[in-house]
Amino acid sequence: MGFISAQHLAPSKGFFEPQRNYNWSLEIALDDAGDQILIMQGLESFSAPHESNDEITLEYANERRYVAGKASFAAAELKLKDFVDMGVANAIIKWRRLVYNAETGSIGLARDYKKNADLTLMAPNQSAVRIWKLQGVWPQAAHYGDGLNMAGTDKVLISVTLRYDRAIPGSNLSLGLAGLNAGILTPPL
Repeated sequence: MGFISAQHLAPSKGFFEPQRNYNWSLEIALDDAGDQILIMQGLESFSAPHESNDEITLEYANERRYVAGKASFAAAELKLKDFVDMGVANAIIKWRRLVYNAETGSIGLARDYKKNADLTLMAPNQSAVRIWKLQGVWPQAAHYGDGLNMAGTDKVLISVTLRYDRAIPGSNLSLGLAGLNAGILTPPL
């Protein structure tokens, strides 16, 4: 059995610095740049991309085999702070009205309501570590404040279900395992 040590975790020479769950930004390319900034300033929480494939079952004789089917991405929950003096809620309402107009009952065109977005995860020094390119983003649902309570002391949060077509890792996202054998792990057994 090998020697077990945590010396590889965030040593003074670098490597294995943990990603903090609060060092991130979501920039949605809205037509109104002011709305885009309001949403960025109201960020509270967001779900990182979740991708999966359906499975296709291949039946043959007494056995089954499984292969990948269509890929899909789960909708993500975005929570925003509702400021009394800033139009975060109005920015979401405007975007939702491109999807569905409650006054006319009409559904908008995808070309008008689908946007692109960048989800950026940053290191503690604010350098970009990972960028996810979200394509075809639109607000599928919006809740403008759950749990309104006269006896409570919590802030109001706007909850927006963002549906998107694809999440593509940015070019700076390392997909390889380079560096794993560069002497930063415990010696091989």
